[in-house]
Amino acid sequence: MKLFTSLIGCVAVLSSIASAVSITSTQNWNITNDPEGSARLNGVSFQQNPLTTFGDYQYVAFYSTASGYGKHYVNLGRRKISPSLGEWQYFALTDYVQQTLDEHNTISMGISGDGKIHLSFDHHDVPLNYRVSTTGIAKTIPTAWTASGAFGPVQHSLPGSTGPWTPLTYPRFESLDNGDLLMEFRIGQSGSGDSYIHRYSSSSGTWSAVGKYLQGANNNAYINGITNRASKLYVSWTVRETPDASTNHDFYFASSDDGGVSWKQTNGAKVTKPITPTTPGIKVYTIPQNSQIINQEAQCVDASGRFHALMRDSTSGTPLFYHYLRTSSGTFTKTPIRVAGLSTPPYLSYRGKITSVGDSVIAILPDQPKLSIQIWTASAAGGLCGLEEVGRGAEFSGRTRCG
Repeated sequence: MKLFTSLIGCVAVLSSIASAVSITSTQNWNITNDPEGSARLNGVSFQQNPLTTFGDYQYVAFYSTASGYGKHYVNLGRRKISPSLGEWQYFALTDYVQQTLDEHNTISMGISGDGKIHLSFDHHDVPLNYRVSTTGIAKTIPTAWTASGAFGPVQHSLPGSTGPWTPLTYPRFESLDNGDLLMEFRIGQSGSGDSYIHRYSSSSGTWSAVGKYLQGANNNAYINGITNRASKLYVSWTVRETPDASTNHDFYFASSDDGGVSWKQTNGAKVTKPITPTTPGIKVYTIPQNSQIINQEAQCVDASGRFHALMRDSTSGTPLFYHYLRTSSGTFTKTPIRVAGLSTPPYLSYRGKITSVGDSVIAILPDQPKLSIQIWTASAAGGLCGLEEVGRGAEFSGRTRCG
């Protein structure tokens, strides 16, 4: 299976992109095969994150097959990446068996400034599953990488905070500049749900509720991610009325200067929380239902504070990827990505990703009909409107993740 090979290969490409935005080397590491069963549980687009870097080490969280069909263990791996690249080390947490063959039931990982590793896993409209390392193992760097005593028990609430904790889906972690950690998730179901944020204090070691920030109105928001850059949070999303993805519609955006306590529309005006689809100034682009929008695609923020999102729709008559760009002053543009050799993305096909290196952005575009990916870049010097190809990956199978 090529899913995690492709995942780690993608990371190698991006980590070796220099200031001139060129590929200097590519390498592949096969972390694991997909677990047995009909569903992909590793390397799915809405995981935030299965792969992350903290200090001189890189960490990866994934499922591996346990004893018996359809049973899986949460695994955690690490390797040193500086000053030289080390070998991967892994351990499995065998006290919890994941048994639901559902691509929603992935693992998300965050690392707080005290070095503790936080894991949340196995959700689709169920109570929270959360566990955290007993010590700051990403900071103290134990010589032996072993599961023995490394993590506390699975918990169904965040210690110190207040719920609701069920029915929960799509947990995400995002680090703040002071070392605190945010956890974001949906409570409710597809077509009827709200989104909440909680904050972990690296100084006290406890969680507190930031609160509900997105509220459905017989619908729910599907965010492209929650991104911190220079102490500012950015969120973009589409909205859906039913479990049917064809009811996805519109492009929304909000930002926060205080860790999610309060929110602003793109022009900087403060909005009332929780945000709803009808909150004034929140909807940036009107995109009708049945436009082949794929929820939970991609977003990033570059070094100059420009916000970028990658999404697709068929409003032009042909399904296309689009680059959404918000300047630091709050002005949005939406530009179709028309690149040579890229197949028209089939409806409900693999999602793309977008990331930044300095003032440049890198778009990773899956070509599902060709089972390949294309890597394109746009520079601030070029106005971020001209894409230049920097690489391709053949025989790609799976969903693109990059850390």
